[in-house]
Amino acid sequence: MNQERPSGTGEPSVDLSSPKRWPPFRHLAQAQFAHAAADAAVAVALANTLFFAVPIGEARDKVGLYLAMTMAPFALLSPLAGPLLDRTRGAYRVAIIGAGIARGVLAILLSSRTDRLSLYPLAFGLLVLSRIHGVSRSALVPDALPPHRALIWGNSRLAVVSVAGSAVGAGLAAAANAAVGTDLALRLAAVGFAAIGAVGIRLPRPDRRNEPRERVGDYRRLLSARLVAGGIGMATSRAAVGFLTFLVAFLLRASGEDASSLAVVAAAAGLGGFVGSVLAPVLRALVPESVLILGALAVMAGASWWAAGSFDVQAAAIVAGAVGFGTGAGRLAFDSLLQHDAPEAVRGRTFARYETIFQLCWVAGAGVATLIPFDATAGLRTLAGICVVGAVLSARGLR
Repeated sequence: MNQERPSGTGEPSVDLSSPKRWPPFRHLAQAQFAHAAADAAVAVALANTLFFAVPIGEARDKVGLYLAMTMAPFALLSPLAGPLLDRTRGAYRVAIIGAGIARGVLAILLSSRTDRLSLYPLAFGLLVLSRIHGVSRSALVPDALPPHRALIWGNSRLAVVSVAGSAVGAGLAAAANAAVGTDLALRLAAVGFAAIGAVGIRLPRPDRRNEPRERVGDYRRLLSARLVAGGIGMATSRAAVGFLTFLVAFLLRASGEDASSLAVVAAAAGLGGFVGSVLAPVLRALVPESVLILGALAVMAGASWWAAGSFDVQAAAIVAGAVGFGTGAGRLAFDSLLQHDAPEAVRGRTFARYETIFQLCWVAGAGVATLIPFDATAGLRTLAGICVVGAVLSARGLR
């Protein structure tokens, strides 16, 4: 039941469950918009330095280094950052503010160093802090959620905000790249990161800022079977995304396509993710979160098998849209499971642990697509097989 003003007072009723009327959630959404826009700007600014500016043979080497670099932050995130965030109430808010400010500084430094080896440690720092923001934001959702709203509703709203922020950030960065260069795009990203710090000050505060959380032993014993099964499904989904991303990129390069074709496929994936995020609460009203994750894998497998017969930019865009839809809806379902089933005292480390597993799977999928020169038919059927195997394992875990 939504909180409203009493009727008969002569004042219009106000739906406090709306993100526009519930300040904690509104501020979290604003911080997420700035985060998504700034991260997208960094990705666009660095795209040419990692892939399309070099011959395809060198691109595979650079991609391999990039994949190793994306995995490295999680060596710190799971054993160190997660438990640290759980230790004190209010740490999620502080982490969001601090990560935003620090990323702004790194983006400024990176803007004048994209042609140097220092690009890699600076990009590494941006990745580490981005993951800390993501874990903290996800763990903070239950505290910022409007009254009597489902967790998947809040996750859906934040996912939609992320898509909007990414579109704005990517668009501005692309225009800046074309007009001036990479340095301007990175400076725009720094502005977005600074905005996170400004908005973060108004995020929900704990009642007692220095009160430590309850200590637990082996917290893995507290996790439900459906959460573990959902984690298997999401790990499969992330592996499929990594595999498809680099499979399509190398197939398009091999067929003589340029960056604009990859941009079309990326836009289709983003659109699919947006639709999945919007429809996830509706689908959750029909089926449980675990079934929603399995259904998402089925959609991804079906689209991949269908497109294996004839591959072109249009087919790649359709597959990317289906994978984006499945990943978007499935991720919201999994986040809701974790926020509901994981005890508050271990919420941050649980998110960090699963994020590490998911990223490892993403890197594994991307690495296979990078190291093995698949043709379109074999690659897409392999993708379908990955999704089917993951769905079977997840369903067995539920049993």
